[in-house]
Amino acid sequence: MSKALFNIVFYGIIQPGKDRSAVLTEMAALFKTTPEKLKSYFSGDRKVIKSNVDDLGAEKYRVMLESIGLVIKIEPADAAPAASASAPAAASTAAPGPAAANSTIDTGDLSMAEPGARVLEHPVEVTPQAIGDITDISMAEVGADVLSEPRVVTPVPVADISNISMAEPGADVLENPVRVTPQPIPDISEISVAEPGADILKNPPEKKFAPIPDISGLSLKK
Repeated sequence: MSKALFNIVFYGIIQPGKDRSAVLTEMAALFKTTPEKLKSYFSGDRKVIKSNVDDLGAEKYRVMLESIGLVIKIEPADAAPAASASAPAAASTAAPGPAAANSTIDTGDLSMAEPGARVLEHPVEVTPQAIGDITDISMAEVGADVLSEPRVVTPVPVADISNISMAEPGADVLENPVRVTPQPIPDISEISVAEPGADILKNPPEKKFAPIPDISGLSLKK
């Protein structure tokens, strides 16, 4: 029985909190090349970094690459589509770097298909979700590097906040709340509260109407 082989695949995703430029530089140093030659690996397309390795080799590459900030996917070699490009091969004797304490990202309620599942032929049915109005949202041009060249956002004017102040760094605002000056309220002496448990929808309180002045001298115009 032949031994199972795997591909080390990268989709251009880096771990939360990692700086893209720093990760790119470390990846270039690992593969003994320049960052410019690896920029295409961060475009979001599927890139095979190493193909046809056994399970131990796949784990070695995963630990080594995730330790510098990449998010790596290990795919069965016989089920993966043909790679569009491959990264410069790392030296087989290179020792893996220290693994990050949490090398995985939060994927919420996402799940992975079984190894070897043909998800293109038998896709999982996804319930469409309603989205809000996106008429004022536009897409960057294909190939645009939105991280290096972020879109300029027009600042939105805010109301006058000159009378708002911030607590000192480290201040415990729960134990030492800021004293707020009470604002005057109108006379509410005629307002009462229903008894606890009273159903005011089924048994609304009797309304008291204010007296109106004498209108006997008024007439309607014909």
